[in-house]
Amino acid sequence: MRVHGTTGRQPRLLFQQAESSALRALPSAAWAPEVWHEARVHRDAHVMYGRLLYSVPWRLIGQRVWLCVTAHDVRVYAQDERVATHTLRGEGHRSTVEAHLPEARAALRHRSRGHWESRAARVGPHTEAYVRAVFDADDVLSQLRCVQAMVVHLEGFPRERAEAACQRALHFGNLRYQGLKEILRRGLDLQPLPQDGHLALATPAATATPPAPRYARDVRTLLR
Repeated sequence: MRVHGTTGRQPRLLFQQAESSALRALPSAAWAPEVWHEARVHRDAHVMYGRLLYSVPWRLIGQRVWLCVTAHDVRVYAQDERVATHTLRGEGHRSTVEAHLPEARAALRHRSRGHWESRAARVGPHTEAYVRAVFDADDVLSQLRCVQAMVVHLEGFPRERAEAACQRALHFGNLRYQGLKEILRRGLDLQPLPQDGHLALATPAATATPPAPRYARDVRTLLR
């Protein structure tokens, strides 16, 4: 209640008459603590926090960004602009927004056999049969990366050519990506198949397997 030596007014009266009306209301929710963390964008367009990966726009690859981590989400800032927001993940290893990836890379993040068989089926039945044969050709090594390249390549051709190429590749037991590309490059898919030029979908003879087990050793070496 004393008169302030500088303002010449009583602080309490000054607060009631002028300052209290300028105060904003208290927030409806309590303040949520935030953790700020600097990170570099990896070559796969993701940043890491807490051993989990979060995607950011691919144009930021190699740059350093800031992560604002709350109890619920992870916000990514580049040059004071928010460029990505993810739910803070408690399970799983990676949170990816497909729009953050280059167009050619976005399709390849699907890592299941079923996804690529479905895409092959949309091209046609011969393509689906060919992809299934490639998957089944090797019980030891995964054919996923090979099938990814095949399906993406076939999708760039007219349906008739893609189907004919897979039909020919199945007929000759050619289950290699380079072999399939060569059929299309040389236009062999436009030529009739041997005999009547018609072939039913995948037959047991078409689904060639490796001539010998990759990691097998002679039994004599095991008995030494």
